[in-house]
Amino acid sequence: MDIFIIETIDADNVHKELLKEFQKKEISNEKKLNQHCLSYLMVDRILRDFYKMENREIVFNGKKPFLKTREKFFSISHSENFIALAFSDYDCGIDIEKIKLRNFEEISNRMGFKCNTLEEFYNEWTKYEAEYKLGKPAQKFKKLHFEDYIITASSVNIQEEFEIYIQSGQVFPNANV
Repeated sequence: MDIFIIETIDADNVHKELLKEFQKKEISNEKKLNQHCLSYLMVDRILRDFYKMENREIVFNGKKPFLKTREKFFSISHSENFIALAFSDYDCGIDIEKIKLRNFEEISNRMGFKCNTLEEFYNEWTKYEAEYKLGKPAQKFKKLHFEDYIITASSVNIQEEFEIYIQSGQVFPNANV
């Protein structure tokens, strides 16, 4: 699985008409709409440039996006100023969350998480969300801490290998995290 971490701060600099081409749902908040459109633009560009794929048509099974060809699977997550994208040859899910103070005890109890600290809560929450986006039980998880964020990726393939790419200008050097 390849995981791409992309800062969305540059979304405002992308031509609005180009972003609109990648809109998949109605969103009234302009910042969230830009982030949504940028995430699908990046999915398209990574499939085209990184994987050299010609057919990049996206369809939906309920809310979950898929490539029509099923040649690759992908998952998208947003939090604050970052997008996390996961690509795999197998079903996958990803979640990114900025660590911020919150009443995690109440949410933990409601969700059935056993958490004593904020970090434990975010570890459990991102794992839950990544598996939820996967849409079936995960066989393997990869967790990473990046700045003030926790990212968890999930896969149905127990043999899944993970590569992490963090945006740096126009390139994605391997972070080897």
